Amino acid sequence: MQSLKLKHHWICIPMVFFYVVGFAQPNWDLQLLDRMNSAPKRGDGFMHGFSNSVSYVMLATPVVSGGIAWKTKEEAWKYFAIQSAGSIAFNGAFTMALKYGVARPRPFVDHGDMIYKKAEAGSLSFPSGHTSSAFQWATSCALACPKWYVVVPAYAYACGIGYSRMYLGVHYPSDVLAGALVGGGSAVLSQFLTQKLLQRKTRPHRKMV
Repeated sequence: MQSLKLKHHWICIPMVFFYVVGFAQPNWDLQLLDRMNSAPKRGDGFMHGFSNSVSYVMLATPVVSGGIAWKTKEEAWKYFAIQSAGSIAFNGAFTMALKYGVARPRPFVDHGDMIYKKAEAGSLSFPSGHTSSAFQWATSCALACPKWYVVVPAYAYACGIGYSRMYLGVHYPSDVLAGALVGGGSAVLSQFLTQKLLQRKTRPHRKMV
């Protein structure tokens, strides 16, 4: 019984993190955001479009992979379609639960005197939904095909989305960090459950490259 308790103590780490950064406001959080956020300028339109691209990328992934699976009858693509759809569902549920559970206002609301709002955003800040979606997508891709030419671009894109949310002044760095953890964790959970559902013991990445 003691060994079982110690084995699962790692679960407390993200719980402590979410409590500290969700209900407290560390000084570094606002200071770092202030350095990334600046007065509106010409290139903001590109950053805004790039930031919103994650919704299309995320939703297109299970649709496209499902279509490929239907046409080619490849089990690897079927697996990826199910896993990515599941990770989208888990990520959405966890993200919204934390948003309403923590209920942290946007940085431009609490610190409008120093943070420029350069994009429309809802009322709740923690965690970053765009970032969680990006890391959910990147982790799903990495799990499906753990090759450097997939992993590096996928996570570079996800990091870019996280940066864009701070650049636009709609999220604190801790919102982005939490979103990355939620998104990555959602993909890993979906991977585990998909393996159980399809009774697969290995990742089917070789047929996808």
